[in-house]
Amino acid sequence: MATPAPSPKLRGFYGGTFDPIHQGHLQSALFVQQYCQLDSLDLLPCHLPSHRDSPSSSLHRAEMVRLAIAPYPQLQLNLLELSRHTPSYTVDTLEQLQRQYPGDILCFVIGMDSLAYLTRWHRWREILALCHLLVLARPGYSSADGDAPVLLQQFGAASFAQLKHIGCGHILLLPNPPVDASATAIRSGQAPAALQISAVQAYIRQHGLYPK
Repeated sequence: MATPAPSPKLRGFYGGTFDPIHQGHLQSALFVQQYCQLDSLDLLPCHLPSHRDSPSSSLHRAEMVRLAIAPYPQLQLNLLELSRHTPSYTVDTLEQLQRQYPGDILCFVIGMDSLAYLTRWHRWREILALCHLLVLARPGYSSADGDAPVLLQQFGAASFAQLKHIGCGHILLLPNPPVDASATAIRSGQAPAALQISAVQAYIRQHGLYPK
């Protein structure tokens, strides 16, 4: 009797500048992993963000992510984008991840603010041909904004169970508690302590990042 093929793994990827990573990022990542019961969730720091300059180096940002997720074995740091010397485009990353994990289901985490402008992303249609999109609630944004209504009408999923049986092409809105956290406020020293991560703040002080 032939051995049955293993079920595809559900692999999540959460990209961003993480400059620096804060509780908004961390709590969102933990929520996604638990709510969707992902086999893995990787945080992917961008090397050269395509949309803006980054105040600190990619190596510092990666190390801050490593420190933030150290207590949480269900989260991993993925350095894939740091090997690039060109702007980071999501579609390029997903193509590489698909080659790395053939047969698995890829889920890419974005915020509602990004969904509202998704059609402006580089080769956005190809993104949906490579993965599912998991959309985090963001303060000040709703599913009625920008591109979201049309995209959800065409690609929206009612539950995560749907995503397990289809390899790509769906968009799922997540019921996470929105966290009003700003990396800009943390860099300027104006964010409440509750939004900061102590190990990350110690690293920032040690290396003199974000001088006022």
